[in-house]
Amino acid sequence: MSSSTDTSQSRRRQAETGQALVLFALSIVVLLGIGALVFDLGQAFVDRRTEQDVADAAALAGARYLSSCPSPQSNANCPAVVNAAVALAASEGYSDGVNGVHVVVKVPPGGETDFAGAPDSVEVSITGVRSSIFAGIFGQSSQGTGALAVAQNSTGYSLPYSLLALDPGSCGTNKINGNGGGVTLGGTIHVDSNCPSQALLLSGQGVLTAPECDVVGGVQVSGGATDNCSSQPSGVTVYGDPLAELPPPPLPGAPASVIKVSGGTKGIPNGCPGSASPATAANPTGCSFSSQYDGYVFRLFPGFYPGGLNFQGGTFYLEPGIYWIGGGGYTQNGTGNAVMSVASGATTFGGGVLFYLGEDPNPTVQAGCVTAPTGPGCYAGWSMTGGASNLQVQGIQSGPYAGMVIYVDRGFTGATVSLNGAATNFNITGTIYAPTAQVTLNGNGATSFSAQIICYDFQTNGNGGSIDVPYSSNAFFHLKGIGLVQ
Repeated sequence: MSSSTDTSQSRRRQAETGQALVLFALSIVVLLGIGALVFDLGQAFVDRRTEQDVADAAALAGARYLSSCPSPQSNANCPAVVNAAVALAASEGYSDGVNGVHVVVKVPPGGETDFAGAPDSVEVSITGVRSSIFAGIFGQSSQGTGALAVAQNSTGYSLPYSLLALDPGSCGTNKINGNGGGVTLGGTIHVDSNCPSQALLLSGQGVLTAPECDVVGGVQVSGGATDNCSSQPSGVTVYGDPLAELPPPPLPGAPASVIKVSGGTKGIPNGCPGSASPATAANPTGCSFSSQYDGYVFRLFPGFYPGGLNFQGGTFYLEPGIYWIGGGGYTQNGTGNAVMSVASGATTFGGGVLFYLGEDPNPTVQAGCVTAPTGPGCYAGWSMTGGASNLQVQGIQSGPYAGMVIYVDRGFTGATVSLNGAATNFNITGTIYAPTAQVTLNGNGATSFSAQIICYDFQTNGNGGSIDVPYSSNAFFHLKGIGLVQ
């Protein structure tokens, strides 16, 4: 009996041992499979990362030549784009048709991207095939990899805003007071403030009209005001400064001498270019035309104006270019004066200018300046007041600041840009970029100007009349550049 039992137990042990060997063998196979999968997938990831880097670089290389493509843009019409992209890929070891590599360039991009048919865009796709290292044991002898990139060469597009306020936390600072009048914006109004109840204040029985009102925080409407924005989306996010990377214009040399076109016997005032003692960085006295110059006509030229510009009397033609104001700011007051941008040598409205409000480099702070936070000099803002004054200027027409008319230095915190249409007439066309400034607009009767305002905070006052700010994208600053979009 015991002999039979021992034999049975021995057979069971042999069977269990056989099962263990089978399970061990199967586990070895599974572990090898997992190892093969992990190794080959890891290598495929590395290959794809390299292909993506090359596709990105190739798309950017081709995008450089998009601006020279005739319309309609296509591979056939844009050989320089295609050749540049293909050459870049080949230089990195990805030659089309070699070792299973395929490089495909599409102008414009195809339907496999989010930018199908987009102008001024190029798509580059790179696909390859590599032999499996371990996965071939299981019958997978090769693996395919690939990457795709889209780059654009933007010749310039304008922001959709008429009014963009950048202060992220202001409460009760951004105000539109109709005072019985109205404010009409041709473009979007966007307020970055996250103040829950007073990111934007509307008051004074006025009417705000705009195609869209984007406010991160809350809007308070009081005093019988009316908000006629056709669209007020929820969940608005902070936009931020779209021109944060735009450098300030470099400091230019001294302007050409002021030319007296007509007038009496008074000479060019001291402090102005061409006078007996023009302002300098070491002695920034500013260029100021007092009311005694009523009836005179002068021609001014672009350049560095240390200590500011002040117009109280006279008529002034501003030749095209950048007016780099070092401290002292821009002031236009008095009665009957007129400032106008003109084409070179002309006497009618045209041309194009940029007023840059920068720092006065003099270590002695001048009267009326605000001490600069980063140095011993000072700043001053923009002020237009007075009676029957006239300002007609449009943004500079060429160069990296084309379409911009006023640029307030970012270091000038607490700056003010005041445009008073209540007692003056102004026609400003272009982008006003004042990222650290409060812009104040006052209108009386009908005040209309085509400007795009990018500022820290703003206040408008219809004062019983209307302020009309039509949107003219062609006249505003355009963002430009080459970059990846996918």
